[in-house]
Amino acid sequence: MRIAVWQARGPDAGAVRLGDAAARAAAAGADVVVTPELFATGYGRPFGPPDPGLVGRWQEIAASSGIAVVASEPHAGHITAVVVRADGSVAGRYVKTHLWADDERAAFSPGDGTPLIVELAGLRCGIVICYDVEFPEVVRGLALAGAQVLLVPTALDDETVARVLVPARAMENRVAIAYANHVGPGFCGASVIAGPDGRELARAGTDAEELLVADVTAEDLARARGLGDYLADRRPGTYRW
Repeated sequence: MRIAVWQARGPDAGAVRLGDAAARAAAAGADVVVTPELFATGYGRPFGPPDPGLVGRWQEIAASSGIAVVASEPHAGHITAVVVRADGSVAGRYVKTHLWADDERAAFSPGDGTPLIVELAGLRCGIVICYDVEFPEVVRGLALAGAQVLLVPTALDDETVARVLVPARAMENRVAIAYANHVGPGFCGASVIAGPDGRELARAGTDAEELLVADVTAEDLARARGLGDYLADRRPGTYRW
């Protein structure tokens, strides 16, 4: 599976620029492109209003480029992420479970934690949004449910999360993580694709738009488990202490 992460400056009304990014990702051989949290409508208070035409536009972009798209939008009072397959069909919608700080909590309601795992390019991909990945239970739960890759739209201003926590989450669960952040005032960039051994497969800078591309294979996942299979070696019965 070849993953593209688009670190970009928002907003992108009508997903015009996403069309170009998806075409570039497809030309690089990517199977999926992941975009930042609430990128099209704009992240930050006041948050941009819902755009009922966005999902249809994402479907057109996916179908015309032949690449799956993971993109985030406000929907029904929630922060959500939609997965559109390369044929333009919608695979599912995830609702952000953990809202960040007062601005998000004032504008949105949290989801109930219902997971979303979809198969893309032969691998099982779990979807979470930004702050969700900072909770070990969320990533561990998806890994136990069979996710092999996490695709994560985010809006981040703390580089430590991107540089320390995201690779650690990948390593401790033997999953790959594609983490797509904004760049510009109020955001730290540093988007990353981390392999299941915790190593960085691709890393963006902090001050420019970038399109990251990296490969993750079933062999990579098996090799990482061979280094130490944390999921198999767990002893849940002892953790009650």
